[in-house]
Amino acid sequence: MNRNDDYPPDQPQLDPPPFSEPILDRCVVISPIVLLMNGERRFCHNCVIVKNGLSAPYNSVSRSQNDEEDPGKISRQKPEIAYLMKEEIRRAIYGRVVMATVLRRANENDCWTETNEECAIKEMSWDKIRNGLGEGRLENPQSEIAAMRHLMRFYTNEVGGEQVSASDAVRDTGIIMPLDFLYDHQNLYTITPFCSSGELLDLLDMRTRFTEDESRQILRNLLQGLEWLHRAGLTHKDISLENIMVNADMTVIIDMGMCLQMPFSDDNTQRSLIRDRPPCGKLYYMAPEVFDQEPFDGRAVDMWAVGVCLFMMLTGQQPWDRPSQLDARFQHFTNGYLTPILTQWNMNLSADAIDLLQQMLFRDPHDRLSLEQVRHHPWMM
Repeated sequence: MNRNDDYPPDQPQLDPPPFSEPILDRCVVISPIVLLMNGERRFCHNCVIVKNGLSAPYNSVSRSQNDEEDPGKISRQKPEIAYLMKEEIRRAIYGRVVMATVLRRANENDCWTETNEECAIKEMSWDKIRNGLGEGRLENPQSEIAAMRHLMRFYTNEVGGEQVSASDAVRDTGIIMPLDFLYDHQNLYTITPFCSSGELLDLLDMRTRFTEDESRQILRNLLQGLEWLHRAGLTHKDISLENIMVNADMTVIIDMGMCLQMPFSDDNTQRSLIRDRPPCGKLYYMAPEVFDQEPFDGRAVDMWAVGVCLFMMLTGQQPWDRPSQLDARFQHFTNGYLTPILTQWNMNLSADAIDLLQQMLFRDPHDRLSLEQVRHHPWMM
């Protein structure tokens, strides 16, 4: 049995460092004339978001129950970009996700021209955010925004400090990156590049299961995204097929509302375990040490969830209902009995595929493969 060659020492166990408070840009929803891509000029009623030139720290906005500013006023600074909201893609915990297109200013009379650049807008109600966090909900928009800003800064520094587009950063990293973070008195708006092919889970549902070659390529993409996250000092904590989008021939990791910064020792050279915290996330993707409220390693729990994703891609089934010894399948799968069970199920998987699954899904995180060990497993060659 291989041991995880990237697992930190059992001591010390530390709390994750807090993110820097993000700054939001204020916006207004307007009703301008828009020249659409098909040549039509259309009056777009209350569906165009545009910055008004002001900004504020997240907490000062999120705690405010009233907004005394006139939402119809725009500063003298004329923004060159706006966003035309079109159709709702799906509901979200605090609101909805909408497909939109980027607009560019056509003239000084607030006329706009539609571009072919698509984006996704997560529109979240401030009331729902306040109520959800008050009820103890752990998915925090502030953490998601802060994590995305952290990632974008890290990526920019890695490529030499030059200004890069969010779309280029997504393509290079396999992680969703921000176009804008906007707010008004009703909503918080997170704007990102649009992933055209939907959720990986929906694609799997249509196909039932993926071939080993298809699963291998998807896993390579996921490992690339996770490597960027981990190098930036972050753990996603909520990797799932629902939180992986498909865009052309690549996958993109999204939804970082449960992201944490991983703690390091005083000299900043050794990663530390994270102190036990209330469990969060989807049960059958959740690492057992998180479920049992034990100290955990951020990298190891992300790799566990990737192992569950790989299992579902190869078999078309979720492996268990919850990561508990009271769940019979969990008990058998994570204690070394994956091969006889999958053989009995007539899954017709290669011995190398089953071996990789087993080594990613041991109960003891010390026994699971690290990201680099997975990357160099025979099945990945």
